[in-house]
Amino acid sequence: MDAFLQTLHEMVVEHRLLVCAILALVTLLEALMLVGVLIPIMAVMLTAGALIATGSLHPVEVIVWCSVGAAAGDAISYLIGQKIGARAVRHPAVARHRRTVARARLYTRRYGVLALLVARYLGPLRPFVPMAAGMTRMRDWTFHAANTVTAPLWVVSVLAPGYLAARNLGYWKPDPQWLTALAVGGLLLVATVAVVRAAPFKAQPAKA
Repeated sequence: MDAFLQTLHEMVVEHRLLVCAILALVTLLEALMLVGVLIPIMAVMLTAGALIATGSLHPVEVIVWCSVGAAAGDAISYLIGQKIGARAVRHPAVARHRRTVARARLYTRRYGVLALLVARYLGPLRPFVPMAAGMTRMRDWTFHAANTVTAPLWVVSVLAPGYLAARNLGYWKPDPQWLTALAVGGLLLVATVAVVRAAPFKAQPAKA
């Protein structure tokens, strides 16, 4: 068992840039409408914070990669909103989220740039706010400046709890390999939940 944990720890360390790239992809997808609501991003970032605490990942690399992913995802959503405008609510894929889109547009109109920061913590509403900013014709430079500033702030704030929790465990001197295994296991569990949530639900036919 110890040999397996040692191997797992070494794999994460050796391929840390690949892990960072995956985290960047997850933060990007989390910012996209429809896809974002399927990503349990808080669990992913808590796990990443724990991996930083074990020394398996470098904090600067994680922050940079995740910030780029989060900012890119928001920028894509913003451009989509700019492109399709109010017609988005008539699209079949968006129609069932019409009320959420309306809330996001109202929120963006009311709070402007501040909405881009606060929305990152608003769960299901979060992926719709950047798109709503594009739909409401927020100025390009205003959006991109706010997006660039708020992305790393959000990344650091959601990494911190997992990092601090894992560091506090260090007072009891747990084996870093066990902490790494626990964090990787949590990440795999999160990925499984995301896949299950994304799978279409098929109603069972009624029995005669």
